[in-house]
Amino acid sequence: MSQPVVYGDAISTYVRSVRLALEEKGVSHTLVAVDLVKGQHKEADHLVRHPWGKMPAFEHDGNSFYEVSAILRYIDEVFPEPALMPATPVGRIRVNQVMSIVDSYGYAASITNIFIPRVLVPSLGGQTDEAQVEAAKPQAALFLKEIGRLLGDASYFGGAAVSLADLLVLPVLTYLRATPEGQALLAATPSIEAWMGRMSERGSVQAVMPAT
Repeated sequence: MSQPVVYGDAISTYVRSVRLALEEKGVSHTLVAVDLVKGQHKEADHLVRHPWGKMPAFEHDGNSFYEVSAILRYIDEVFPEPALMPATPVGRIRVNQVMSIVDSYGYAASITNIFIPRVLVPSLGGQTDEAQVEAAKPQAALFLKEIGRLLGDASYFGGAAVSLADLLVLPVLTYLRATPEGQALLAATPSIEAWMGRMSERGSVQAVMPAT
């Protein structure tokens, strides 16, 4: 079986999620850099891999994929234990629900509308759109509140063991926490802060996100 290839920028949340899954499985992989800041994800070479110019793209055993949720499920099904989905139907539905919440609501509120204007844009010499950030805060708060409710008293979104949902949520919340708005919102969701602490101790997180 060939080694998987991940195309994307190491700073990308979704690239991090895919790499976390591979680390959890103990699977070595190659990261082919696609510079996000330089716009290489919109260049012809990458558009062949992902026609919408997003990341990551993924190759393994002659097969090519894009869309992070699809890639994560492929990794879990193809590579051996540990399983990254719960054994029960209700557990799997819960994980799928959290993943959908991230993709549909959490990413836009946390990354597109808070982290990027608050941190990334100024780092590139621009100015924060304060109205954009302020408008996103209620949605980010709802995102945290709801995933906190879904986590409940469990250690992880899949129950006692780490799941694909945990690996999708963590990079998003790591960037959200890098903003003053995110820090205040997370302080109001102590169960999620505690979960982030548990996740930070995992070898996969230390390998892929060593600065977190």
